[in-house]
Amino acid sequence: CIRAACSLEWPRNKLQILVLDDSTDETSRIIDSEVEGFASSGMDIGVIRRATRDGFKAGALQNALKSTKGKYVALFDADFLPQPSFLHETVPLMERDPSIGFVQARWGHLNRDYNKLTETFAIGLDGHHIVEQAGRSALGLPLNFNGTCGVLRAEAIRDAGGWASDTLSEDMDLSYRMQLEGWRAAYLREVVVPGELPPTLLDFRSQQARWAMGSIQCGRKLLGDIWRSDIFTMRQKVESTIHLTYYAVCLMMLAILILAVPVVAVDALSLVQFYLPYGVLLGLCVVSSTTMYYEAIRYSGASFREKLPYLGLIVLVGYGISVRCSASVLKGLFSRGGSFSGTPKYNLRKKSDDWRPQNPRSVRGSVLPEQFFALYALTGMAIAALRGHWLMSFYLLIYLAGYSLMVYYGLHANVKP
Repeated sequence: CIRAACSLEWPRNKLQILVLDDSTDETSRIIDSEVEGFASSGMDIGVIRRATRDGFKAGALQNALKSTKGKYVALFDADFLPQPSFLHETVPLMERDPSIGFVQARWGHLNRDYNKLTETFAIGLDGHHIVEQAGRSALGLPLNFNGTCGVLRAEAIRDAGGWASDTLSEDMDLSYRMQLEGWRAAYLREVVVPGELPPTLLDFRSQQARWAMGSIQCGRKLLGDIWRSDIFTMRQKVESTIHLTYYAVCLMMLAILILAVPVVAVDALSLVQFYLPYGVLLGLCVVSSTTMYYEAIRYSGASFREKLPYLGLIVLVGYGISVRCSASVLKGLFSRGGSFSGTPKYNLRKKSDDWRPQNPRSVRGSVLPEQFFALYALTGMAIAALRGHWLMSFYLLIYLAGYSLMVYYGLHANVKP
């Protein structure tokens, strides 16, 4: 990312590059070597390190804000590689419209075809970036900054109070506070900045759990201000509520499983009371999700027919991560801040590239909850089948498959997916 940032096409006397390094390993030595090389060529580049990691990413960004010289702040996580033309594709829009507080570009994927999981994750993220974010922007609804691949106006950052560390989603928090102050957001779907996808299901689960906790914390923190706001319209307030509480769906998924087994055990299911209303709701979810992913796949130039099997994997992954994300939602409801554990980066470009496995013993222990709920779902399946509730038995099979997928990758942590 340092090399890509130093290759940005912009007048040298107007380009300042700050590398924020809170690492405690050999990464610091590598960074220093890179920075020294570019600094010797006349590039205005420096490294900012802190004595402590207070506030984690939010703390590092807020600390660096006082060292910035420019009118705009472009942010890139370490694994994202902007094209040289990135600033020319984003900054002019903000120059033309001084009401824009930040511009968000679309995430691309450096290792999309690394394995079946990265392809699955890519389609899932494309649904968010190609359809959801673009749709919000087109309809004038509030946008969240995605933490990287964007440009923020320094004045808007300060006007909103800067980065805060009381949530794990400092990007979402700041971007909503900007918009509550009257700043607008813009989304550029055609500007793509590729980054690295997690190559393992466990890394993806950790990433999603952090986002789940952070977004719920943002909802708890901001929804009162949003509903009292004279700037947000009713439509924007409703969308903001749905957006900030989105991950609560994981808690609902887990609650359905927990309640389904005793309901089946006492034979309390009926066609009118359960199957029809639940079937309608489930059908709407399937149709809307499939439509979103169809558009995302079509826009990316791929064949929907070829990618269709990955939609099934998306479903299983969604159910598989629901236990950990549910726990994160509950933590987010009752706590502030938290420990920011970044998603591991492996510098994967080719299928032959290898990744450094985590501690297998630690990983195996992390899937114990999924093992329990897999057995719970299996028990419910058996009871439902004995009672003749075949639809419920099939539905519980989805839970079983999702949790089993998570358990498999946990117990085989050293195996490349």
